[in-house]
Formats: sequence, C-alpha cells, structure tokens
Amino acid sequence: MCKKLILLGVLSVSLSSCIGYKEPTKENINKLKEKSEIASHIEIPDEWIFDRKASSRSVSYDWINDLKTPQLEALINEGMLYNADLIIAKEKLNQVELAMEIAGSDLYPSVSAVANTSNNLVSDTQIRRLALKANWEIDLWGKNKSSQMASTSNYFSAKHQNTLLHQSIAGMIAKAYFLNIAGNIQEDKIESYIQKSKDLEKLYIIQKKVGTANALDISNITAEIISLQGYLEKVKNANAQSRRSLELLTGKYPEGKLATQNFFNAVTNGIPESFPLELLENRSDIQANHFQIERAFYEVQQAKAAKLPSLSISTSLGSAGSNVESINSLFSNPLLKVGGGLVSPLFNSGKLKKNVEIKNSQQKQVVEEYSKAVLNALNEVESSLANLRSIEKQMTYTTNAVNEMKKNITLTEKQIKVGTNNSFILIRKQRDLLKNEMNLISLELQYRIERINLYMALGAENFIYS
Repeated sequence: MCKKLILLGVLSVSLSSCIGYKEPTKENINKLKEKSEIASHIEIPDEWIFDRKASSRSVSYDWINDLKTPQLEALINEGMLYNADLIIAKEKLNQVELAMEIAGSDLYPSVSAVANTSNNLVSDTQIRRLALKANWEIDLWGKNKSSQMASTSNYFSAKHQNTLLHQSIAGMIAKAYFLNIAGNIQEDKIESYIQKSKDLEKLYIIQKKVGTANALDISNITAEIISLQGYLEKVKNANAQSRRSLELLTGKYPEGKLATQNFFNAVTNGIPESFPLELLENRSDIQANHFQIERAFYEVQQAKAAKLPSLSISTSLGSAGSNVESINSLFSNPLLKVGGGLVSPLFNSGKLKKNVEIKNSQQKQVVEEYSKAVLNALNEVESSLANLRSIEKQMTYTTNAVNEMKKNITLTEKQIKVGTNNSFILIRKQRDLLKNEMNLISLELQYRIERINLYMALGAENFIYS
C-alpha cells in the first residue's frame, strides 16, 4: 500500500511539471512587438531626441526641480493621501491582487469536509458518513500555471496603471497650482490697469474743461473702465474656481479659499537636448501595456492547453456506519479511497478552437495597443518640446518688448519734467505696458505647464510620484 502511494506521489510530481508551459522570454515578447502593423509604419528620424546608449541615471532633473515650492510639494503629498480617485483606485488594485491569489490556488489540491446522513424509509436503515475529500487536477499542460501567470501579469499591469493615475493626479495638482498663481498675478495687474484707466479718465475730464477733449472721449474711457471691471470679476471667479479644483484634487472641501503666492519662482535650468530611451520605455502606461502582452501570451497558452486531456487525482479519508451494524463509534470503520480521472474533450462545436483564435486575436490587439502607447509617448514628448521652444521665443520677444516699453516710459517721465511731454501720453504707455505684462504672465504659465507635460511624457520619475 505504501509503495503504491509513493509511486502515486512521484507520478503526481512528474505530471505537475507543466509540459506545455512556457515563460514569455524577452525574445518572445520582442518578436510579438515586431509584428505590430502600427510599429512597421513608424520611421524614426535621424535627428532623434532619444539616446539608446545613455542611462536614465545620467539625466538631470534640475529643469523640473525649478518648479518645486514647499507649498506645491505639500499639496502633492496631501493629494497622494486623500484624493478620492486614488483612494478608489487603491481598492481596485487590491481586488486585482486578491484575484491573482485566487488564480494561483488552482495549482494546489482542494480539500473539503463531507458529513451527511440518510434514511432508508423502507428498511428504516440510517447511514452516516464523515470524510475528508481532496481533489487535485494535475497541471500536465500548464493550463493552471498559465492562468496564474496571466493573472499575475494583469496585476502588474494594473499596478503600473495605478502609478500612472498617481502621476496624473500629481500633474493636475501642479498645473492647478500654477494656474492659481497666474490668476493672482492677473488680478493684481488688471486692478493696476483699471487704476491707470481711471487716471486717464481724470485727465480727459480736465482736458474737456480746457477744450482739448470732448464728452465722447470721456464716454469711451468710462466704457473701457466698466468693461475692465467686468473682466476683473470674470478673472476673480475663474481664479476661485481654480482654487476649488486644487482643493478637490487634494481631498479638501472645495471652498475656494486656498491661498497661494502671487508670483512665479524663477526658472533657471534649461531643457536637455536629448533624453535616454529608458525614460520612455519605463513610462507607466507603456509598462502597463507591456504586462498586458505578457498576460495575453499566457492566455493563449491556457486556451491551447484547454484543448488537451486533463488528469485529476482524488482521495477520500473518512468512515461510514449504519445503525443496522450497531457500531459504537463512527470512526471504528475507517475508509481510504484513492482514484484518478482522465477527461478529454471530443466534440464541443469548435468552441475550444475558436477560443484559441480569440486569444490570438486579443494578443495581436494588445501588441498594437502597446505600439500605440509608444507612438503617443513620442508625440507627447515631441509636442511638449516644440511648444517649449516656441514659448521660449515668445517669452524672449515679449520680455524685450516689456523692457523697451519701460525704457520708453522712463524717457517720457523725463520729458514731462522738462515740459516736452504730458501725463496723458505717459498713462497710455503705462497701460500698453500692463497689456504686455499680462501676456507675459500667460506665457510664464504656459511655459511651466509645458514643462510638467514634458516631465509627464518622460515618465515623471523622482518628483511627482515615486
């Protein structure tokens, strides 16, 4: 009896070695990626911004660290803890992790307790049974192992998607923060702009008295002041809404009273000329799609293994008794049964064959989705870099214009002192200066947002979320 059990154990171990199971090696996955129709149409230009040989450790992040402020870091940390979407996503990831553990349970025997009693109404015989039953499907072809690994790959994909969500929320917090700062500066500038217009209105009133201006001039400047006051109210409301958005992102009640600074910190470090390719490869969305390819690889294996015969071993240990036998104890009649079963699909209207075809098609789909993610990543990086270069040029032109206007105003003030110019011309120039300064504020905001966009496109490492 013992020899039979030992032989049976050896047989079980040998059968559980998963004859048809294969690991998705780097070579296998790369071959799948190379078959992508999307990737086959992409031509990488000679002047490429990514360096294949450079390590991600060599890249400097000073260009994004310029944007850091203690308040921004505090807001991001708060958002990582209390943002509603992140709290919900945490539970979803937990569910995926539990599903992965469930999938792995198919590799081990299942044990159940059985206790029942029955009565024969004709002979008044009562039969009682108490036993432990164990059943184990030998994973001969690697079907269960493939199922477990598919679930594991799905978990890692979900984990990278969770990281991407953290990065996205952090990026939204940073953008809302800078938008609010720009709003604060704009409010100050518009109020100053209104004051200059009121000063001009006073000059028009004085000039009307001496006959150098008329009622139409005064009406025009008064209408402009009213329009500016309406615009200021619009800006104030938009700024309050941006504060509410920032509060909501950090899990606070959207009261609209969060206070931020009314100036931009200086940006001193330039954008690197090129970036290591590793940054793009390690993007959370690309990694998530990579693990989806692995999941599809395992699911194809699982579908193919389902077409083959399955072997299972079952055993039962317990006892049975009857009131007719007049046994004193249920355990005085022990029973031990060991058996096996072989099941092979014969006819199912091509269901298993079609299932393999479906899994192969799904595998092709996720490969194309991976290629699409890479293409989108390239587009995001290229677009952000192009926008940054354009904004830098616009900022240079606008800054030069502002500086030239300031010089002009200084000269006009000197002319007024010697009586060769008047305050009317000065106020008009000051108002023109304010217009250009407000345009510069908008460009400063766009420049910071594009830096965040570029950082996100490169994988958002070591700053927003790690």
